[in-house]
Amino acid sequence: MSDRDKQHKYNQQSNISNSLYTRVNIGQDADKNSLDSAEPIHTGGSMNNDDERVVDNSSLTHMLLFYIIGFLMSGIIGFVFFKLFQDYFYGEGLNQAFPSLLLFAGSISIGFFISSIILKKLKL
Repeated sequence: MSDRDKQHKYNQQSNISNSLYTRVNIGQDADKNSLDSAEPIHTGGSMNNDDERVVDNSSLTHMLLFYIIGFLMSGIIGFVFFKLFQDYFYGEGLNQAFPSLLLFAGSISIGFFISSIILKKLKL
């Protein structure tokens, strides 16, 4: 590759990286009319957009809130369903075990599903 080709390739790559830097940092000095060039003072991008944020679901706070809200909602839902269908829990053998198992599994799954929706809406 000749020196002229190397210089052309370097200039092309430099222009691409400068334009990407300008696009990321364009909102930093919006009051100035210098949208055609980036200032080297800003090192970070403009990551203040809601669609660019990533929710960290692995934090301890998120996990604790998930389980606390999940068990709380499961208890409330289980109690409400038990009160609504309390006549179904007074049998013997499978007539008592099957509705109890359904109540337990259903309330746990619905409670934790509601917990995940609440945390997603609150963006925690």
